[in-house]
Amino acid sequence: MEDVMFVLELIGAAAFAVSGAMVAIEKKADIFGVLFLAVTTALGGGVIRDVLIGRIPPVMFVSYWYLLISVVAALAVFIDAYLRSEKYKLHLDKLDAVNNVFDAIGLAVFTVSGMNAAMPVSDNVILVLFVGMCTGVGGGMLRDVMTNTMPKVLRKRVYAVASLIGGGLYYVMHVLDINQLLSVGCGTVSCTHLTLPTNR
Repeated sequence: MEDVMFVLELIGAAAFAVSGAMVAIEKKADIFGVLFLAVTTALGGGVIRDVLIGRIPPVMFVSYWYLLISVVAALAVFIDAYLRSEKYKLHLDKLDAVNNVFDAIGLAVFTVSGMNAAMPVSDNVILVLFVGMCTGVGGGMLRDVMTNTMPKVLRKRVYAVASLIGGGLYYVMHVLDINQLLSVGCGTVSCTHLTLPTNR
């Protein structure tokens, strides 16, 4: 299961990095700004999680895979936007929809990942759900604050609610000792589904 969670976290990091990079490009950031915002979006929630559960130093400073996948994803977005700058500007509405999808995937994956990291530390359901939610929304909140935007979690009610519902489903299935892979899948899929704009 550790390998599954590791792969999921890499997917979540890549998804959030793409989301952060797209916002940075929209705000006309240079390449350093794009990379910095992408990495902050991808890994900020994980750092908050690790501090909350006393995991020092945070995982992003120990395993460089997360940093590497975030940088690679951000560079891919930056290069694509640079090479197709005119088309990129003409399709900002569609790109916003794509950004929302990556945001939803990142939120779902890191919510479950955060809870999975918190459960061995405490059996307090409120703490576990809180850590999961902070892991899911933390990077996005940092991204929005740095780009002078009201964080999604404070203006799109379903964003935090989706995290809690998906996380709650994962927790209940975990407590009932249902297959862990199935529990993770149900938690992430339900959170992603609820977060997508078409479901609001």
